[in-house]
Amino acid sequence: MRVLIRADASPTIGNGHISRCLTLARVLRRQGAHVVFACRLLPGHRLQALEAEGFETLALPDRYPDEDPRQGIESLLPWQADIAALAFALRAIPDFDWIIVDHYGLDHHWQTAVRRFAPRVMAVDDLATRTYNVDLLLNQNLSGTPTAYAGLLPEHCQVLLGPRYALLRDEFQCEAIEIKPKVRRVLVNFGGFDAAMQTHHAMLALTDFHEIEVDFVAGADNPAWSQMQEMVDSHPNWRLHSFVNDFHQLMLEADLFIGAGGGTSWERAAMGLPTICIAVSNNQQANSEMMAAFGAHIYLGTRAMVSVRQLRQAIGFVVDNQGLRLSLAQRSRECVDGRGAQRVAATLAGAVLQVRRATQADAQLLFDGRNAEAVRRVSLDTSLIGWDDHCRWLQASLVNERRLLLIGEAADGPVGVLRYDMDGVEALVSIYLFEHRLGQGWGRALLGHGETFVSAHWPELRSLVAQVLPGNDASLGLFRQAGFAQNTCVFTRVLKDSAHE
Repeated sequence: MRVLIRADASPTIGNGHISRCLTLARVLRRQGAHVVFACRLLPGHRLQALEAEGFETLALPDRYPDEDPRQGIESLLPWQADIAALAFALRAIPDFDWIIVDHYGLDHHWQTAVRRFAPRVMAVDDLATRTYNVDLLLNQNLSGTPTAYAGLLPEHCQVLLGPRYALLRDEFQCEAIEIKPKVRRVLVNFGGFDAAMQTHHAMLALTDFHEIEVDFVAGADNPAWSQMQEMVDSHPNWRLHSFVNDFHQLMLEADLFIGAGGGTSWERAAMGLPTICIAVSNNQQANSEMMAAFGAHIYLGTRAMVSVRQLRQAIGFVVDNQGLRLSLAQRSRECVDGRGAQRVAATLAGAVLQVRRATQADAQLLFDGRNAEAVRRVSLDTSLIGWDDHCRWLQASLVNERRLLLIGEAADGPVGVLRYDMDGVEALVSIYLFEHRLGQGWGRALLGHGETFVSAHWPELRSLVAQVLPGNDASLGLFRQAGFAQNTCVFTRVLKDSAHE
């Protein structure tokens, strides 16, 4: 699978778009995808960092004709110029399976035009304020709801909404941090650029907390760098970092986080790290408010609304309040489990998933897959299957004209198994994923590709039926999402209506 990611970074835009796309790109690469980044040569671009990780990059111009250099983060770019620049950069490069755009300045006009380079387009979005012409839309925020996107998406568009799909690095699939009786260590970060100088404001708010150790992470290009360095020199418990390779470790060691409402919101939530949040851009407000309403962090408001005195008071209220911090940690971890990037990658790969008929050569694969404890636990028959019985069953299945045994395969190997047993004009379907694919969202894609295959194989087929154990919530949800109608724990999907023939 070939994937092109279009995103930018700059002091105005921030690092967040590139950072979350890089997380997704790493997972896609592990699955065998070739990922290319296309980024403008803006101040603070991340092209060298992307290249250092081994990704192919395309450099687009830093300025377009008639572009206002003072435009804000949500202002639209001249999409024709961006498409022309992209076309020039791609002139000797093969087409892609997916184009992912994570950019507030590129709207449905760009999304339509970019289809000349790929048949599928995905948007990573936080706004829900414009129309979109995409096949897949991701909004990882609590503010990303079906209601927010009503009337904005094409009918065929699949949506991935909420922090279940938050694009987090692997290390955030972790245990919760310890909540101590008193805050001893604070971590402050307002993004890679912090043009609003909120890190400096946090320093001013923390000056009276002499016993607390503080790590301030702010880029060396921070407008208040010299003032901050002077303050740190007079506070032996403070450390100022221009760049860190171990940000995750600093989070693990912290008792309290003070920062913005961007992508790190979900990193903090996954760890259960109590947070005082200040929104530094308009696109952070809605999600910050909803996280606060959920009890996942303390939200003080936008940067223009929060004074140094108010931030100081909030810190003083939190540092000795272990009960409050325990509640924040618990509620935040209820939002996100850290596996969102795997789910999004599986959805992308699922669009190009290949389904084939099983053969005798798959005997060991099917034997190991069916006997996996996680699969047996939710099967109608939970017993271990012996090798000889399995071989006899497989041989009989392969010659049974009323049974269809399929294996779904992605670029990095097999995903799962489908079995269809035909009875008249109805077929019973069963599905299981291989153990290392569980919980990543492969089931929906496998069912969809299997339905296409079985409908072509048995043209007379009118409906599919699935039997699911009452406690198997994952399968219950899967069949509902796939369009099956539920009757107790039996699901049926009508493929043809005889009344209309």
